[in-house]
Amino acid sequence: MGAELPGFQGRTVTPDKPGYDRARRVRNARIDRRPALIARCNDAEDVMAVLAHARASGLPVAVRGGGAHVAGWGTCDDGVVIDMGGMKDIDVDPLGRTAVVGAGVTWRELDAATQEFGLAVPGPRNADVGVGGHTLGGGVGDLSRRHGLTSDNVTFFDLVTATGRHIRADAEQYPELFWALRGGGGNFGVVTRFGFALHPVTTVTAGALTHPAHQASTALRAARDWLSTAPDAASLVAVLWNAPPLPFVPERLHFERCAVLIPTFFGPPEEAADVLAPLRRGAVRPVSDTVGEMSYVAYQRLLPSPPRYREQHVYNRGELFPELSDTTVDRLIGHWETAGPNYSVVLGALGGAITRAPAGQTAFAHRGAQWFVELCAQWYGDAASEAHLEPARTAWQGLQNVTQGPYVNLLPDPEPQWVRAAYGGATYERLARLKQAWDPDNLFRFNANVPPAAAKESEQ
Repeated sequence: MGAELPGFQGRTVTPDKPGYDRARRVRNARIDRRPALIARCNDAEDVMAVLAHARASGLPVAVRGGGAHVAGWGTCDDGVVIDMGGMKDIDVDPLGRTAVVGAGVTWRELDAATQEFGLAVPGPRNADVGVGGHTLGGGVGDLSRRHGLTSDNVTFFDLVTATGRHIRADAEQYPELFWALRGGGGNFGVVTRFGFALHPVTTVTAGALTHPAHQASTALRAARDWLSTAPDAASLVAVLWNAPPLPFVPERLHFERCAVLIPTFFGPPEEAADVLAPLRRGAVRPVSDTVGEMSYVAYQRLLPSPPRYREQHVYNRGELFPELSDTTVDRLIGHWETAGPNYSVVLGALGGAITRAPAGQTAFAHRGAQWFVELCAQWYGDAASEAHLEPARTAWQGLQNVTQGPYVNLLPDPEPQWVRAAYGGATYERLARLKQAWDPDNLFRFNANVPPAAAKESEQ
């Protein structure tokens, strides 16, 4: 028990204790911050005790779930980190098709638990990501075309508010807060548990179609055209990269520039061949085709985290596109071809159930987007290396005339204009009013921050 935190039953880590340097790290090695206290919480009561201590001491507060957000919002300098990584409870109700999930759970852990019953909730394309941050930012993934965003599948949030109250927000209790938490990020409290609706998913037909660099343009156009008529049960990820030595990449293309299409089909396996045929046997044939039926868990692990990822510096930004025109495809590929080997582009299919949901149903504002594009630099060495940062920054800046806005979960640039663009004007204003009601002092500000309406007005 931390003597300095009355009522706290978890474990504290301070700069003078062993393990501090490891405990303060987040997934992105470029983020190097030194909190005064890291409080590893066991439950909501621990969170309440830590918040009371922070308020009484006047210390800033950062909230960490899975710790994977590359912008480093799970830590801060000279403040308190509420670390919920140990809150791993998962309770699956297979008959009701629901799950109650602790804030420290990762998608790898949740998928393993729900797949015991042939169920799943739409999640990200990297199983090492934490459930909490991904969900609060909206949450996109391959199941989203069929079953909506991760946040569309939330049934309730248990959270601790800025004043230390422990409440539940759902469609009947605090419905406006429930709206905001589904896409509005961590602006309104510390979510300790999530309720999810689950969907039957057991196997998926998926795999990698690898193309050498000179076929990248044709392959991306084929993927775009295919998606425009594909059923909601189909989705796709495309990656432009210097290929790592993964099992699905031909050895002769290891560490070479290439384009990889990863189509998925969640419908009946016997229909998969016809649905995926335009990508597998189109005008340009892949040099490698590993598409086949696999378990959902195996599919979620197709794109693993890189080795030594905790030592890796990362700058990545996600943009949401209403379409991929030929001009946009050419710009993405042209930039990739001239950037260094540590730069990659990831494209993910949206649309389907995401777009059909009523506008304004949640705080995720860009439902009309059909594609998600991540521009990513990953490197070792100098954390401030402009040689690595500049290509990624130049790329997204050059696309601002064709994007709907940034994706909240991949926004490393916290300037107010980009936060506003990520939420959309009307949604941003509504969030600011709600922030004034629930967190008027902006205690929860290490996020894609929406200042309270009163503070925002005073700055104008």
